[in-house]
Amino acid sequence: MAISNSDSNDDDQRLRRRGIPTLPTGTGGWPKAYALLASMTFHVTVFVTLATLLTSAPKGTNSGPDRPVGIAIVQEVEGSEAYFLSQSGATSSGQTLDSIQSTIASLPNASSTGLNTDQILAELLPGEGSRAGNASDAAGGLGLGEGGPRIGGSRAIPKVKTSVFGIEGEGSRFIYVFDRSDSMNDYGGLPFAAAKHELVQSLQSLGQAHQFQIIFYNELQHPFGGMGPGGSALLSGDERSKSQAISFVRSMSATGATKHVQALKLAISMGPDVIFFLTDADRPIPTARELTEIVDRCARRGVTLHTIQFGVGPSQGAGEWISSLANETSGKFRYIDVTLAGSLNPAAADK
Repeated sequence: MAISNSDSNDDDQRLRRRGIPTLPTGTGGWPKAYALLASMTFHVTVFVTLATLLTSAPKGTNSGPDRPVGIAIVQEVEGSEAYFLSQSGATSSGQTLDSIQSTIASLPNASSTGLNTDQILAELLPGEGSRAGNASDAAGGLGLGEGGPRIGGSRAIPKVKTSVFGIEGEGSRFIYVFDRSDSMNDYGGLPFAAAKHELVQSLQSLGQAHQFQIIFYNELQHPFGGMGPGGSALLSGDERSKSQAISFVRSMSATGATKHVQALKLAISMGPDVIFFLTDADRPIPTARELTEIVDRCARRGVTLHTIQFGVGPSQGAGEWISSLANETSGKFRYIDVTLAGSLNPAAADK
């Protein structure tokens, strides 16, 4: 049955009279597009929010992020130090040992630098091998705090006793800090000649496993072997090194002014067990701050500082800071009156 246009118009009029709106008759799709866009926006927002919450949740029992735990390995490479962290989730010492071995094997230039993995393992894991080492491996103790020449140092090296002008020191690493200023030439050069004689005698008592260094000083420092790019180093007490050192001592002359503090700091920085400090000058007197710094450095490194002072006549309290350095570092002090016959004999009684 066909519906005429007049019938359709009548229906629209009746709907309007009842207050019922007519549906739009347009052909556009915009209402549906708006709905789809709103739905997509809502679902994407929900998805991103959930993903953020899940990925940012902390792991483990602590509130902070997990941190690696392992053993730090230091390798000296071409004058510098490289640090490596050997991470290990091992539950046994054997697994830890394997992890460290593989890490050491992968270090750059490990073979060319002569890296001794057995020695490193012995130092890192006590009981995992022999701790014995040679003198060059033990140079300078740990040397991390103040720039010692080497890292390492075996406790198996036997200690030796040696003396300078009757003061006996015991250890495996010795440094001699001797004044070579012009005043040591007084009295026909006897003070400086006696000092060099005592130094030679002390060097000859050292064994091959022990280490030593000699620092003659005036206003500058003159260590045996000179000042290299990395500073001075302790030397092995083998016969060849001692012979060269004795020649160095005998060739040294006394000249110039005196500056004590820098020579002492240089010696302490090399991490010795014992320092023998000899001077005939109590001036210039170091400041209270400088003296405190020297004592503190010795305490941190376990250095014993023995002091010898040459003087003219009774001491009468002269050079009290020199004796104080010995007292504050568990060392011994000796004052020697160079005007007394036989006073420069190391067996002579203290004056």
